[in-house]
Amino acid sequence: MLITGGVAVALIGALTAGCLAYAGRFPGNSMDAAWKTSADDEPSEQGNGAWLAGDTLVRSRFDAATGYDAGTGKQVWEYRPPGRSEICTAEADVDHSVLLITRDDDTRPASARRELCTAVAAIDLKNGRELWRAPIPESGKGRFEPDPLAAGGGLAVLADQGLRAVDVRTGASRWTAAVPKHCLPGKAAPATRHVAAVLTCGDPAKPWKDGAPADAELHAAAFDPATGALLWSTPFGDREPVRPGTVTSIVSADPLVVSATTSSGSPSTSLSSDSGAYHSFGPDGRANPPIDYDGSYGRLDPRIPLGSATDGTRLYALAGYSMKGGARHRPVAFDLATGRPVWKAGLDDLPGIGLHVRDGRVTVIARGSATSPVPDEDLYVFDAATGRERDVRDFHDDVPADRIFEYKGLLIVADLGVSFTAYERS
Repeated sequence: MLITGGVAVALIGALTAGCLAYAGRFPGNSMDAAWKTSADDEPSEQGNGAWLAGDTLVRSRFDAATGYDAGTGKQVWEYRPPGRSEICTAEADVDHSVLLITRDDDTRPASARRELCTAVAAIDLKNGRELWRAPIPESGKGRFEPDPLAAGGGLAVLADQGLRAVDVRTGASRWTAAVPKHCLPGKAAPATRHVAAVLTCGDPAKPWKDGAPADAELHAAAFDPATGALLWSTPFGDREPVRPGTVTSIVSADPLVVSATTSSGSPSTSLSSDSGAYHSFGPDGRANPPIDYDGSYGRLDPRIPLGSATDGTRLYALAGYSMKGGARHRPVAFDLATGRPVWKAGLDDLPGIGLHVRDGRVTVIARGSATSPVPDEDLYVFDAATGRERDVRDFHDDVPADRIFEYKGLLIVADLGVSFTAYERS
């Protein structure tokens, strides 16, 4: 009887463990929610952003910027633009604890027309107080870049006909820089070592097309953060010019890494059909070999908000590939100096949501199997140097991650315009 009872207990335990493992709930192998901020009813269509500055998490959306204690999720401050004005865009210089927003003009009578996105304001990330505000010159709106403002390296930089920099905490003027002849500035990315920028360059005497000279192409440039002097400027394309119609996104300011995408219309599959490459530049402006979206590693998709990151020497990206049942992803590490893949790792055939790089680790969140009885997400941690798997865990629920942060053992994900959720390892 004792033997029979023992076998029964063992079978029950094995069955229980098997069920728990199948459901992604095996003890000691999960990511459990530690706290979650209250969620807004609807996501914001503009002004979205999320940052971690010291012990404070900050979220912005069209109607407000809000600070939360990163350890508890408790709200500690809120900034709301005055009157009927809305936040248009938001950038942050985390190292100097400043949020830079563009917003509509101040309150006006109901009969007056509201001027849209005509003011810039700097907000202290520690307490939500407005540090300074200023109007955006008419020449600084539109052109090739809908958001002419950037923050970083202690500077707020406005791109109009040239570049104008002010102190990010005081608003005091620092310098005005002219861009190379026959060039107009687009995106800017201030950093400690240089102010990087994407330029559109071409001969204005040539015929124009889509608001630029027909022979125009994209250049990368860097300016001295102390004086605004041009340090270097170089074209993007190593094999052929990259034209102004290309959609660019700055992945890193220093080193400068830019994704350049040429849209090919609506994709017919779940993987992106856009063409393009990641372009990176050395400290002297020399262009490194581009990392093409298509390769033996799969297909890179710059439209994924958390699809790529860099640690200064490597680019880490989610590469998609097709399998029966839909698209799948794998993390791939590329050497920026050569443009070649260094390692790639699997995700048990799961589609990736996004990745995060910190302290020699590549953290990837993948979407769980649709056939699982308990919908969940999976967490993978890889060694950034080798791609070796360090940890795998389950979330047990949907994780809509648009940003990922790490804080004192917590993994914090931001659903932009909605909420923060913090997870801890069980």
